[in-house]
Amino acid sequence: MDIHNLTITKLAEELWMAAGKCPKCQGAREHPFISRGRENLVPCLQCEPLYKILEPIEAALEILRES
Repeated sequence: MDIHNLTITKLAEELWMAAGKCPKCQGAREHPFISRGRENLVPCLQCEPLYKILEPIEAALEILRES
């Protein structure tokens, strides 16, 4: 099976590119949040849903790579 020509592979690539181009965190998945004079790193609310979608897709691709 040629895993590189599957729709799920192309979908994963597109999601990774979209997450990497996040205007808020530039793909770092975290951004600084200043509260009470302290800077804290918090998950980026704009691209974190993309990474949550990628988790099961990456797991499925791993299974396909092994078979």
